[in-house]
Amino acid sequence: MSREHTAEHVLMGSLQRIKGSLKVRKVEVSEGSGSVIVETDSLSFEELAQAQAMANRVIAENRIVKEHFFNSLEEAERAFPTLRAHEERIQGHVRVIEVDGFDYSACTGKHVEKTGECRMILVTHVSKSGGEYRIDFDVGEKALETAVRLSTLCLSVSSILGSPIRNLEKTVVNMKAENEDLKKRLSVVSERMVDETLIEDSFGSVKLYSGFLKGVDVRTVMKRVGELLEKNNSLYVIGLEWSESFSILVGSGDKRVNASELVKQVSKIFSGKGGGDQRIAIGSFTRDTHVKAFEEAKRMISKLLSCT
Repeated sequence: MSREHTAEHVLMGSLQRIKGSLKVRKVEVSEGSGSVIVETDSLSFEELAQAQAMANRVIAENRIVKEHFFNSLEEAERAFPTLRAHEERIQGHVRVIEVDGFDYSACTGKHVEKTGECRMILVTHVSKSGGEYRIDFDVGEKALETAVRLSTLCLSVSSILGSPIRNLEKTVVNMKAENEDLKKRLSVVSERMVDETLIEDSFGSVKLYSGFLKGVDVRTVMKRVGELLEKNNSLYVIGLEWSESFSILVGSGDKRVNASELVKQVSKIFSGKGGGDQRIAIGSFTRDTHVKAFEEAKRMISKLLSCT
């Protein structure tokens, strides 16, 4: 893994020059790829792009990779003030890897003789946890293959969205904003449909609300039913239809009706799948069985309420 290890040094050296300072916490490499965890105050995609461009220039320059030995970390830091080192792990003698005049890092791993052997480095994924960033990368032929694949993906997405690549990011941002707005509107409509369109039946002092809702947001319906159950001891049986998805939601504010057990019984009869708790449960059914499952749920509730 000499190429991968050396390429990581070059990338971190580039990022260090852009950020001013950073700490490398962990490095893992395998054939053609690797990952590094760094601690830094922030990290933008623009900074990563600059670091990759700088790193690939250094690789193309085919700089010599040298090694130096010191009796202590303090001695090494005096010789190379910009030295990167995991101080907590270093005791005694120190080996420093220098990428000719560009980067200095305390390291015990194997490296190539010249940076050109790395051919190319490409960041493939970035994630953040606390104050640390994990950066995944590919090296050499694998980096080239990944670059072509990502380029092809961008071209494909550009074609699908009908947006030139130069406007792709803006297009996606606008689409996300529009989608969030539509989700909010759908949530409002879904809540209103629960409140206004269900049919009411009375069993003494207990009311059963039932009906079919099409094209609603299931999470909003569940949330709204939960809110209503906090206010009264009503019961709900709601058929939910979205595209090719068919579900039955049961809500119970009456201790005589266990929503989870009722959905399990109905699911067993009509080969559905479901789960939940005593108050709210939901089951999935086919297009051919969901109406029958809905009617069976109502029948079971009616029977339970009539028995006491």
